[in-house]
Amino acid sequence: MGLRTFDKGQSIRKNIFMRKNILLAMALVAALTLGVGAQDISFDALYRNSFGLSAVPVSVPAPVAAVPVEAAAAAAPAEREWLVMVFVNGRNNLAPSAITDINEMETVGSTDKVAVTAELGLINDRGTSARFLVQKDTTFPVADMVAGDYDPAHIISGGVKVPNSDMGSWKHFADFAKWSMRRYPAKKVMAVIWNHGSGRVDIGGADNSGAELGIAYDDTTRNFIRNRQIAMALAEIARATGKKVDVYASDACLMQMASVVYELKDKTDVVVGSEEIVPGNGFPYDTILQALNSDPGTDAEGLGRIIVEQFSAFYDANQTALLDGDEGTAISAVRTSQLDAFVQVLNAWVSEAEKWENAAVFKPALSKALSFDYGYDGRDTIYNVRSKDLSDLISQVNNNPKASPELKAGGLAVQKFIADRLIIANANTGPNDDYTRAMGLAVYFPKMIYDSSYDETRFAADSLWENFIKRMLTRWQK
Repeated sequence: MGLRTFDKGQSIRKNIFMRKNILLAMALVAALTLGVGAQDISFDALYRNSFGLSAVPVSVPAPVAAVPVEAAAAAAPAEREWLVMVFVNGRNNLAPSAITDINEMETVGSTDKVAVTAELGLINDRGTSARFLVQKDTTFPVADMVAGDYDPAHIISGGVKVPNSDMGSWKHFADFAKWSMRRYPAKKVMAVIWNHGSGRVDIGGADNSGAELGIAYDDTTRNFIRNRQIAMALAEIARATGKKVDVYASDACLMQMASVVYELKDKTDVVVGSEEIVPGNGFPYDTILQALNSDPGTDAEGLGRIIVEQFSAFYDANQTALLDGDEGTAISAVRTSQLDAFVQVLNAWVSEAEKWENAAVFKPALSKALSFDYGYDGRDTIYNVRSKDLSDLISQVNNNPKASPELKAGGLAVQKFIADRLIIANANTGPNDDYTRAMGLAVYFPKMIYDSSYDETRFAADSLWENFIKRMLTRWQK
């Protein structure tokens, strides 16, 4: 499974897809491009038809008939406890992982307490994605998702085709969410964007030309969703449905940054994401949905905790199988109601930190602080820069004997605020102690080159962080 991050050349550092998975994924992609007269579609039937198969494989029971989405909506209870909406953009090298995650969702499916919807787009689907209510696959045995002992193209949920879909459009993401919320009402709602992520900043013009950083890269349309456009989508969803999305989650790399979560502070209550690279397997949807169904009355913060706990448990148990060398994971849930107060505490520390005499303290601290990869050759440029865990950066500053008492006290106040008030849940996995230093929120801090587009973020506008970076870089170059 490819990593959930994106780089300028559209190259991924590692590709550990098994040949079997790729071929079966290609089969499903081909199936989605077949001419289907009716709007309702069955992925599993299309998969078989693409191979001219008259029967299912010997080891797999015959599938039950897929329930059309509209019929399922009509039969659904008036209001469930939760609606989980997953926008699965597989129009890139993550297509096999997209199918795997749908399989995971189908091990639980939608219940009378929790509805799960997905929009699935795949590379070479000729611009036609599919929306569906995820149903429990009662005919296919629950399998080992890590070992790959299953048929990854077996999707039983019936859906509706969506022609001319742009999986890199925030408007299309919002349309999917509105479609889901109107058909499957629930007391609480979570929206997930599934794809590559690059976090950090927004660059390029209004049409995204020349821009690279954000989430949901569609290799067909060459479009993607910028960080601020996630907020625009959430605002549109609330406007059209009269209901705010309670939890927003990025099943993608590097998105749990101050400049990203701050964009969403007025649009959702909880933001879940990873400071670090996310392996291709992404979220373990089977265990997340199992846990949610075990406690459907949980609130937004409770679901945030569930995702963090299940994500960490999955990668901790499968460290050897899914991660290479010294790689690890870091995931957290942020309480957005505390972001305004967080900026005030941060600004108080920055006011002390940006004093001229502290430049010599911050330079070594920056090199020692826990970094999260973006780019694969170690170069620190506009296109290849490592984000830093904010709490660990402060720890490295405070470990310097030259740090003043005032600087240390301000840093401790920021760390305490992050741990006690901002972060709902935080977890990490890894073969060494480095990842234990990840406290849940990363910040942009380049070593050499400042990206001026960072000025456009709400976080830069409301905090002193942008000015602080510029001052430090200027002093280090003298």
